[in-house]
Amino acid sequence: MDSRSGVAEENTVSSKGIRKKVKNSESVALQRYKIDTYNLVDLDKVLNDVYCSCRPVSADYEARKDTLKHINALAFDIYGDSKGDRPVLKAYGSFAMDMFFARSDLDVSINFGDGVSELPRDSKLQILERFAEKLHSLQGEGHVRNVVSILSARVPIVRFLDQRTCVECDLAVDSKEGVLNSRIIQIISQIDDRFHKLCLLIKHWAKAHDVNSALSNTLNSISITLLVAHHLQTQDPPILPPFSLLFKDGVDPPNVEKRTQEFLNKEKRNKESLGRLFVTFFVKLQSVEFLWRQGLCVSLRSGLWISKRWRRAGVGINVEDFLDVSQNVARVVNDRGAKKIYSSINQTVEELFEFLNGKIDGAHLKDKLFVPQPLVEPPLVPQVEVYHQPPHHNYRCDEFKGHHNKRPRFGNGGEEPIHAAGDDSHAIDLPPPPPPFGRVYRIYCDKFGPQNLP
Repeated sequence: MDSRSGVAEENTVSSKGIRKKVKNSESVALQRYKIDTYNLVDLDKVLNDVYCSCRPVSADYEARKDTLKHINALAFDIYGDSKGDRPVLKAYGSFAMDMFFARSDLDVSINFGDGVSELPRDSKLQILERFAEKLHSLQGEGHVRNVVSILSARVPIVRFLDQRTCVECDLAVDSKEGVLNSRIIQIISQIDDRFHKLCLLIKHWAKAHDVNSALSNTLNSISITLLVAHHLQTQDPPILPPFSLLFKDGVDPPNVEKRTQEFLNKEKRNKESLGRLFVTFFVKLQSVEFLWRQGLCVSLRSGLWISKRWRRAGVGINVEDFLDVSQNVARVVNDRGAKKIYSSINQTVEELFEFLNGKIDGAHLKDKLFVPQPLVEPPLVPQVEVYHQPPHHNYRCDEFKGHHNKRPRFGNGGEEPIHAAGDDSHAIDLPPPPPPFGRVYRIYCDKFGPQNLP
């Protein structure tokens, strides 16, 4: 175990073994669903319609650029005109990758200097507090609202809404890796437009199914992006190359862009449609559900599935950070989050094949896949507790603990186990059950019969 990185080194033998398991599981799934027998032209049309409808327009780009100008003006007010002390503000995340929606947040990194060393956490907090103080003053003037400092998070941020552009912004400090990560993804997305389209579609799907939130221990935006990239890397033939080929001269953007040009000039050998890539993305993930706990991990560097054990227990999905392979970018996904994700994946596979089999039309499929569905909570069944005599002092719930499996025998006042089925010698007629509002109804049996007390 590498104590510094917190992960075990990749085991080459184990990686070969787990790749064999993935191949077998995926092959069985593809044969079961008989994907090759379907004409996916109609699905391509549905997905392209959704892609075009969710793509940001020029006004969305301008709004984010204006928000960056406003934050730069904010930094000028705080630090003055001294270039040596004033920070450089850079966008990162979905906007920098050009994989955002009209309502997506804008992530901005407040960077001081070009050094590679990271600022101490205390320094980051002090910087964010200065920005938060200034934002609160602007909030009073009506320029911003909903200013919130989230300083206890792993990556502390200050969140606010720019009322002039209606763009929500997350300010972080010294997120140089996030800036670099985003720039590299944006460069690589130029290799094939199916990467960009698939990323937006899967993110749109994840938002609709509420599985795109670190707060709910599901997939964050970068995890989805890298899962899509890996899906394209593992096609036959591959659509995207292993990132290690793009990093031969280093991970600085100019060199990555230079290497990327080599793949831009190659004729596309893989002709898979967007529809087939979309279906197989979900089928593939569905088929490997039970392999994550065996050490299955996505590796963008190698462009392969690998075996890798992470120190943290209970991780649901493993996606290696391509810049820092000691980090799992999907680390927030726990067992509960993984169950929620896979519930949505299984439901989506079922709906896709309902469409392909002609059971639902394209409009219905769009609603099922990309429109948030109302959350239907199961009704709360009221508890019914039966007693011979009501207590005379109070009716607190904790007074009746331990009586759920016993009820008084009507007529003699002594507590005895509930009668077996068919024994109605002491049965009583209870009133109809009350509406399921979650209250505890206590039904007392006295000489006047069953009595309902709240």
